[in-house]
Amino acid sequence: MDDCPVAYPDIALSAEEVLKEIGYGNTLPDESVLTLIRELLALIEKEVKPRYVYSVSDGESEDRTVRVRGHLLATNATITHLLEHSTRFAVFAATAGREFEQIQQSHKTTGDMLVIYLLDVMGTLLVEKTGDYMEKKLEIAYPDMPHTRRFSPGYCNWHLTEQRKLFALLGQQPCGISLSDVCLMTPIKSISGIIGLGKEVRPGQYACQYCELETCYKRKK
Repeated sequence: MDDCPVAYPDIALSAEEVLKEIGYGNTLPDESVLTLIRELLALIEKEVKPRYVYSVSDGESEDRTVRVRGHLLATNATITHLLEHSTRFAVFAATAGREFEQIQQSHKTTGDMLVIYLLDVMGTLLVEKTGDYMEKKLEIAYPDMPHTRRFSPGYCNWHLTEQRKLFALLGQQPCGISLSDVCLMTPIKSISGIIGLGKEVRPGQYACQYCELETCYKRKK
């Protein structure tokens, strides 16, 4: 199971996406802010190397768990419900990459809070777009099997410690991502989780109406 690099032009960030994410609607920021965003995007385009990996296996979901290759994932009832009718499961990881993290770390030493904030936003956008790109590749690989949204530990009370099981299924350090003792990922701008596939799967569902996570980025959608 090899991790897959993503060519930056395939997931390129735009200044408009960044502005929308930081709260600008039809109002443009000062020219100095626009110039800063463009400079950071140019640096990202030059340096970053996003990656993803997924592994698809037969499995089954029941009540509050999903069983994949002998590993019992305690996904919680809400996620298990959204994975209903899945007969195969894609366990995945994706990251903006260590190169992006190095950019973040180098700018943190400057103490420029606007730059630090913008890079944080760009990193989130970058890893989510990498995840979206991965899903498109999954659709191409399994054209006759609809798939669910991707769900990650931390979502709908799926405990972060479950990432240990996901990483065991993916080879411990997928895409160069490592886990801390408290199951936080390095590089920070990384995601992991599961996607269900099946002939009768209901695609496109999130459980925002049930989720209690106030800080979830999807609440802004």
